[in-house]
Amino acid sequence: MTTSFQISRRAQALTSSAIREILKVTERPEVISFAGGLPSPATFPVERMRAASDQVLRDAPQAALQYGPTEGHAPLREWVAARLSRDGASIRPSQVLITTGSQQGLDLLGKVFIDEGSKVLVETPSYLGALQAFSLFQPAFVGMPSDEDGVVVDALDPAMLADARFLYCLPNFQNPTGRRLPLARRQALVARAAEAGVPIVEDDPYGELYYSGQPLPSLLSLNPEGVIYMGSFSKVLAPGLRLGYVVAPEAVLGKRSRPSRRPICIHLLSPSVWSTRRCRTIFSRRISRKFAHCTRASAA
Repeated sequence: MTTSFQISRRAQALTSSAIREILKVTERPEVISFAGGLPSPATFPVERMRAASDQVLRDAPQAALQYGPTEGHAPLREWVAARLSRDGASIRPSQVLITTGSQQGLDLLGKVFIDEGSKVLVETPSYLGALQAFSLFQPAFVGMPSDEDGVVVDALDPAMLADARFLYCLPNFQNPTGRRLPLARRQALVARAAEAGVPIVEDDPYGELYYSGQPLPSLLSLNPEGVIYMGSFSKVLAPGLRLGYVVAPEAVLGKRSRPSRRPICIHLLSPSVWSTRRCRTIFSRRISRKFAHCTRASAA
C-alpha cells in the first residue's frame, strides 16, 4: 500500500535555503567565513549564562519549564520596553512580543501582512533571510533604489509606495552591505512612508554593535505609531538562545501573536534566564567585551 503525500503549491514553490548552504562552509575548520553572521564563540558569556540558568532552575524550576504566555515572559517584555524607551520612543510592555529568534518575527510578519501578490518594498540588496521568510507567502518584491548610504528616499515616488503592505529595511549596519542610514535619510524615510500610509518594518539586530560615536535614533523612535521594530539577542549574546522580539502598536500585535499560538512554541526557559537580576547585567557588559574582542581580532 502506497501513501500519497499531497504537498501544497506553496510548499512546492519553496527552494533550498541559500543561508543553509552558506553556513555549511563554516563547518570546515580551515575556513573563516564572512558570509554568515556568526558571532565568535570566544565572546559567548558561558559562565554567566550557566549561573543564570542555575539560578532560575533553583528559584523557580516549575515556572521555567512550564508553558508560558504567548506574548512572552512579562519581566523580559518590561525590560525591552524600558530599554527602547531610552531612545525617545515611549514603549509599553504590551507592545512587545517575544519571539523564538528574529526569523519567527519575520514569519509572523508574513502571515499577518502578506497575501499572494502583495507589494513589499525592500532594500537593494536586502537581507536574504527576510526574503526567504517572506517568499513563502508569495509577495511581489519591489526593490527600492539605494546608494552607498542606503535607501534613496527621493526616488520613492507615489507609484512605488502605492498599495505597499510594508517597507522592510535594516538602517544599522545593513545586511549584506554593512551601510548605515544617515540621520537625515531616516527622518525623510519615516516622513515619506507616513505620508503614503505605508508601515515600516525596522529590522535591527546590529543596532548595539557600533565601535565609535553615538548611535543614531531608531526609525521606531522617529514614528512609534508607524514603525514595527524587530530586535534580536543573537548577535550581542548568543544565537543559540533563539531569542528575539517585535515591537508594534497593540492593534497590530494582537494580530501578530495569534498565528504563533499553535505552530511555533515560544520557549520560556531562555526568557526566564534572561530576566533574572544576575543576567540583566550581562547584556551591557557583553557589549563592551565583545567590542574589545573584535578589535583585538581585527588587529591580529
